[in-house]
Amino acid sequence: MPQPIARPDTRLINEVYLQLRTAIVNGELGPDTRLLQQQLAASLGVSRTPLREALLRLERDGFLYSLPNRGMFVRGLTLHDIAELYQLREVLEPVAARLACESAEAVDIARIKAIQRDHEQRYPQSVDGAFHGNFDLHTSLIRSCPNGRMAQHLRDIWDQNSAFMIFRYYTRSVGATRAMVGEHRAIVEAFAAGDGVQVETLLRTHIRRASDTLRERLLHPDQQEREA
Repeated sequence: MPQPIARPDTRLINEVYLQLRTAIVNGELGPDTRLLQQQLAASLGVSRTPLREALLRLERDGFLYSLPNRGMFVRGLTLHDIAELYQLREVLEPVAARLACESAEAVDIARIKAIQRDHEQRYPQSVDGAFHGNFDLHTSLIRSCPNGRMAQHLRDIWDQNSAFMIFRYYTRSVGATRAMVGEHRAIVEAFAAGDGVQVETLLRTHIRRASDTLRERLLHPDQQEREA
């Protein structure tokens, strides 16, 4: 009779995955760093089986890349990543938010205002928590969009882990994050007022500014931002 297939402990794989993802996002494992499985397994105190599973998951999620006969390497943040993500967002997200605003009901507005209040009270906080607050706000702004395909495509964009990496890089700038919270507040106020045209305008400007800030930080990584 066939025997049950032994599977590695999912919880252990998740723990290894999260530790490595944090190390990548925090810069402890820099771009193009080669990951040596034997050394990693020893440092994490795990066998190579759950480590290998975690590494494959990180590769699928866009944190690593493989080279034939050389192994796995940390994938860095590039201008191409930012350009692709923000071009899509700038085209789709402002329109989706305007359509959502025009069809939103009282419960939709109340939810968005509550998310914004929580976002302001908790910010700044851990990068992971801040990202999810930002994620909740942006996805809630398009939640009532009547164009389901457009809304789903935007949710897919936000679900990409490259979005988390980009956000983490963005939050290194204190001035940029302070501006982001203020821009969010203005967008939510326009949404609550039912001004879809203003929501579209403000959101497009918000996305474009974020893209420009990230581009400058990548082009000039050693340049310190002056506080306003």
